[in-house]
Amino acid sequence: MRLLWWTLAVMSLSLFSILLSENRTLDPLQNLSLTIAAPMENGLRDVADPIPDFFRGIFNRGDLVRENERLREELERLQTETAATEDAQRRLQELEEALGVKENRPDDVFVVADVIAQDPSGFKRALAIDRGSKDGLDEGMVVLSKSGSLVGVVSLVFEEFAWLRLISDPNNAVNIAVLVGGEEGSEARGVAVGDLRSRLSLEMLPTAAQIQEGDLVITSGLGGNYPRTLLLGSVTSVEEKPQALSKRATMEPAADLSSLDTVLIIINFRPARLEGP
Repeated sequence: MRLLWWTLAVMSLSLFSILLSENRTLDPLQNLSLTIAAPMENGLRDVADPIPDFFRGIFNRGDLVRENERLREELERLQTETAATEDAQRRLQELEEALGVKENRPDDVFVVADVIAQDPSGFKRALAIDRGSKDGLDEGMVVLSKSGSLVGVVSLVFEEFAWLRLISDPNNAVNIAVLVGGEEGSEARGVAVGDLRSRLSLEMLPTAAQIQEGDLVITSGLGGNYPRTLLLGSVTSVEEKPQALSKRATMEPAADLSSLDTVLIIINFRPARLEGP
C-alpha cells in the first residue's frame, strides 16, 4: 500500500513540474542557478586550460631536444667532412710543393713526413715526425722544408717515428757560404750556429767580406754533413769590429721553424761523419 502511495506522489510531482515548466514559472530559478554556477564554471575552465598546454609543452620540448640533437650531429658530420677535405687539399698542396723540390733536385730521393710533436723543454729545438727506420730514415739525414730550404737533421730514429734537430738548436752547426751581393761566385764562408731564437748566428766570416743585409746563406758542403747549395735563409744584420779576427752576422731562416707541419727527408744522402785530422 505504501509503495502505491509513493508511486502516485512521484507521478504527481512530475506532472506538476512539467506544468510549471510549460508555463515558464521556473525560469527565474534557472537563471539564478546559472548566475551562481557560471563563475565557478569559468574558474574551473581557467584552471584546467593550462593543463593541456603543459602536457603539449612537454611533448613539444621533447621534439625540440631531439631536433637540436639531430642538428648538432649534422653539424659535427659537416665539420668532419670539411676538415677531411681541407686536410686532403693541404696534403695535395704539400705533395705538389715536394714535387717542385724534387724537380729542382732530381738526383735526390725524398720521404715526406708530418710533424707530430715538438720538444717541450725549451732547451732544445727538436721536432718529432711520423716516419722512422721502417721508412728508410737514419740518423744524420738532412731535413728540408716543403719549399726546399734546410731546417735540420734527423737526430734520433725509432721504427715508427723520429726526432729532428733544427738548425736553430744550440747544438747544431752548419758550414755555410754567404752569397755576397747575391752572386754564387762571390762567397764568404763561415758557420751558422743556433741559439734557441728564430735567428741564427753566422760566425767565422772573413773580415774583408762585404756582406750586406739580404745576402742569401747556403750550405757550403764542407765537412760532408750537408749537400751543397741548400738554402738556409738571408742575412739580417752584420756586426763590424775593426780589430776582430772574423766578422759576425745574424741570419733569418727561410722556413718558419716555429710552424713546420710537413718536412722532406733526403734519404739518399749519407753524412760523411768526417773525423778530425
